[in-house]
Amino acid sequence: MSEAVGGPGYRQRMSTSAAIVIAGRERSIAECVDELRQYPGRTITRYDLPGPGHPTTLTREEVARTRAVYSRISGQQLIWFVERAASAPWPPADADLRRAEPNIRSGLYDQLEAFYRHFEKDAPGRVARSKISKVLHIKRPAAFPILDSKVTDVYLQYAEQAIERYPRLKYQKAAYWVAIRDDLIANTESDALAELRAALGNEGTLGANLNHITDLRLLDMLSWH
Repeated sequence: MSEAVGGPGYRQRMSTSAAIVIAGRERSIAECVDELRQYPGRTITRYDLPGPGHPTTLTREEVARTRAVYSRISGQQLIWFVERAASAPWPPADADLRRAEPNIRSGLYDQLEAFYRHFEKDAPGRVARSKISKVLHIKRPAAFPILDSKVTDVYLQYAEQAIERYPRLKYQKAAYWVAIRDDLIANTESDALAELRAALGNEGTLGANLNHITDLRLLDMLSWH
């Protein structure tokens, strides 16, 4: 992949060995497996495993699932999300953040942003980045990172640096999608994600459940450690 995909400094962040890289920190595959074993199984079962559902419809049940990841969405907010989704500019069902090149105007990155901004605009009180991202991740689990305070703290430095690489994103204070996308691409190209999945296997509750979760969600889980 060309340097243009990740920009200056991108390749320096790639691991030269079988290690997962998250916001500049390398962790061995064994360490990552141990960390994932500590992740609450009930959260995976309730939030992730039901899947994205209909590609252009958001249901009350899907919004309610975000409570498993501490969204604290109220009943009124739940109704608002469902109603707002009815007029949303839905991105492709197979959208993947790795394919969302930030420099391409009107490309996938802009489509994802338009979808996100649709919910951000005129959002009711106490509905902001964290709640919106948790809802949108359900519908496009390979495209929308979960941006709660823990993840944004971990990625803040890299998200701020990402703005310098993509001048057209200057309207943002920090490009979290870009920073997380860098790690997603790096861990894909280094085969670290493939090795992690091989180490997790398909047997047992953990391996069987994580086999249905996107690479983006795996990195989100590891960002908490």
